[in-house]
Amino acid sequence: MLLRHLRKIRIIVSLLIFGFLLLFFMNVHGRIIDPVAEFLLRLQFFPSVLRFSAIAFAVSSLGFLLILLLTFLFGRVYCSSICPLGTLQDIFIALARRFKPKKKRRFVYTSNRKFILRYSILAATLLFWFFGSLFLLNLLDPYSNFGKISVTLFQPLFTQGVNGLSGLLERLDLFFITPLLKQSLPGDVVAVSVGILGVIMTLSIWRGRLFCNSLCPVGSVLGLVSTRSLYRVAFREAACTLCGKCEKVCKAECIDSKKKTVDMSRCVSCFNCFDSCSNNGLYYENAFSGKKKAITLNTTDNLRNEKRTFLLTLAGGMMSIPLLKKLAKAQVEPGKAGMVPTGTGLPVTPPGSMSHDHFTGKCIACYLCVGACPTNVIIPSFFDYGLEGFMQPKLDYHKSFCNFDCTRCTEVCPTGAITRLDRDTKHITQIGIAKFMYESCVVTVDGTDCGACSEHCPTKAVTMVPYNGLWLPEVEPELCIGCGACEFACPTEPYKAIYVESNALHKQALPLSDDHGPRDHDKDEFPF
Repeated sequence: MLLRHLRKIRIIVSLLIFGFLLLFFMNVHGRIIDPVAEFLLRLQFFPSVLRFSAIAFAVSSLGFLLILLLTFLFGRVYCSSICPLGTLQDIFIALARRFKPKKKRRFVYTSNRKFILRYSILAATLLFWFFGSLFLLNLLDPYSNFGKISVTLFQPLFTQGVNGLSGLLERLDLFFITPLLKQSLPGDVVAVSVGILGVIMTLSIWRGRLFCNSLCPVGSVLGLVSTRSLYRVAFREAACTLCGKCEKVCKAECIDSKKKTVDMSRCVSCFNCFDSCSNNGLYYENAFSGKKKAITLNTTDNLRNEKRTFLLTLAGGMMSIPLLKKLAKAQVEPGKAGMVPTGTGLPVTPPGSMSHDHFTGKCIACYLCVGACPTNVIIPSFFDYGLEGFMQPKLDYHKSFCNFDCTRCTEVCPTGAITRLDRDTKHITQIGIAKFMYESCVVTVDGTDCGACSEHCPTKAVTMVPYNGLWLPEVEPELCIGCGACEFACPTEPYKAIYVESNALHKQALPLSDDHGPRDHDKDEFPF
């Protein structure tokens, strides 16, 4: 009887985890939300693996080992409860069932013919990663996709709703809801997120957890482990009446009720089968109990085929790497129209990311830093880093600037792409250096004083010097941290007379003494 309640427990746990993570991506914080959400972030599989490669053996980077252990014991529990994208698929499945005829609500067992596709995608993903590209991982990882969907699609709707409610309450002289700053997102990035959401929704409505068992690299890795799990779903020969109810509710389409077999490599541990069986014909068997069962989770031939396919694809995928590198190199060439030119031709990466290579090699493009940034200076990119850094975030100083005292992005990154910085370290972390363009300044072109860049420099790296009876900006590189306040404040368009040139390797600026600290107005939202 206890097994029949596992489905209800799973639903409650899944919704709680989904809710905490969604609120965190919506930039909603609290004493309970923050620590719980940060713990759950450490359990996301590939972000945890990336964090482990960045911060080896730190406790916060060992979440993937816990997931592997849990999978070895009970199968793909991660897919059913911990993965937020898995819960989102379940929501789509549940909503679709309400509008489908009863016959079309049923799932039907399918043979494991997609294992070639599944492990080919996994092999290609790992190969790309091994050769320095997270392109496929950024496109297919479930946590990354949940982040993209949340920040680019759900968060703008949430912000609009909060601001609308705030405006309504203000008319009633109630001011306990603070309006939120609206994020400006690139159209191409939003289009990709809409496409990802559309594909996942379509696959969920059509075939349940098809994404998890055909495209998802996490599902493929955990599928290999779950075939050897300690406790496995099995049939009781005497209790099973061959009614087929378990097969009809299996959204992973892995139960063959006629042959009484369960393909544990595809089972996502949703426990729908336990709840559907009125005779308790299904149970968890101990794989090492020594008892021979009529059912096996996967045939030996299938396992051999999967391993053979995986190895062949590893070899075949090597051919795609030179093309990947070639395309990536072509995409990062500077000089595009409408872009601020920089010496390195590379975007400015967030403070704490240490270097361009470190950031692009660890960032999974989940956009958690994008949603958390209070000034909205961190925005999603498209091909700004090339194919290797597809859709990874960057700092856009045309839209905003990096607050001198803010360390929020360094606190939320789950992969180690952005390492944690304290405020004092952030104050001297040089992510770029401001460059002044004499020929574009309003002082030299229009013959009028300005000084906006100097007024908003928090480290006094930009000072004003005499020039033909006027005052002209001058940059002291050793004091500049590349926060972009000067660039954001500069009134010239479309190119700025002062801009931040990215540091491919982050450096250290000279610290300021207490009596020459940052100006108070550097925290202003607008420079004028």
